[in-house]
Amino acid sequence: MGAEGFLYKEFADDLSSQARAVLPPDLSQEEKDYIYNTVKNYCFIAGEALFNDKEHNYTVEQASIITQFIGEWSFHKSMDIIKGNIPNQFRDSIMQKIAFTIFEIAKQATFKNVPTEDMIGLVEHHVKKAYNEALAELTKRGVIDKEQAEFAANQSNIDEMAKQDNEAIAASSDIKILKLAAFALLAKKLPNDKVTTILTKFSQSDANIVLQYMSMDNLESQIDPSLLAQCLKQFQEELPQNDNINIPKIMRAFGRNVKSVPAIYLEKIVSGERSNVSKLVENPSNYEKLAFSPQILNLICKHIESKINDYQKKSV
Repeated sequence: MGAEGFLYKEFADDLSSQARAVLPPDLSQEEKDYIYNTVKNYCFIAGEALFNDKEHNYTVEQASIITQFIGEWSFHKSMDIIKGNIPNQFRDSIMQKIAFTIFEIAKQATFKNVPTEDMIGLVEHHVKKAYNEALAELTKRGVIDKEQAEFAANQSNIDEMAKQDNEAIAASSDIKILKLAAFALLAKKLPNDKVTTILTKFSQSDANIVLQYMSMDNLESQIDPSLLAQCLKQFQEELPQNDNINIPKIMRAFGRNVKSVPAIYLEKIVSGERSNVSKLVENPSNYEKLAFSPQILNLICKHIESKINDYQKKSV
């Protein structure tokens, strides 16, 4: 029974480390420590309880998802409590109520085979409900007044981070388009078979953009020369300088990174990738049969690992 094979201590350490990495700099050290310790403690308690559960079996993936819910919301709501100016001595009672609510709701949803996408909304609903109930209780006891309760209730770190992510994505989209245009300039000088081979490693939408730019006669005049030089320099820095690439070592590290992400989220990470890239992610040890060149294989691993890193940053 329980969650056999679930390394809950290591998982709690990993989630709390991710939380520490994205803490805003304007918090005091005491506030940063509180958030870090809250995430770590509740993830450890939840993971340990799942691991030792005498009544139910959980897969490692199920235990990871439940614990991750607790880690994510412990991070966001402890931020909201701090920004909402809730007195220090009442923070733990609110967080206990929220963590217990997540634990029970996520477990019940798991037993009923609720899809993860639906579980996300379900957990969020009950977190907000538990948070508002805790604030109402503090108001009833005279600890805070209605204005402060309303102010605290309106804090939403998860929405604030989503807004920042969207702004970053919009900015990075412009950079990505510029890089694709710069690559198109390089591709126009390469043999057609070489370009075709390289474009098979792009997503279909990115490959189409490159082809459209390649068909433009005046592409060079449409790009700021200084920006073009910057993109070309980045290409040079990112590409391997020689063929002496330790592929077995790279693939061992890549395999460990892939295993660190729950399968259901890994599917989202590779959605839209070419079929051979998806096959590589599904089974990194089978890389030799996919016949990627060392340089291309290295680039694919870096590309997927950057998406894994983005996922891990957003998971808290």
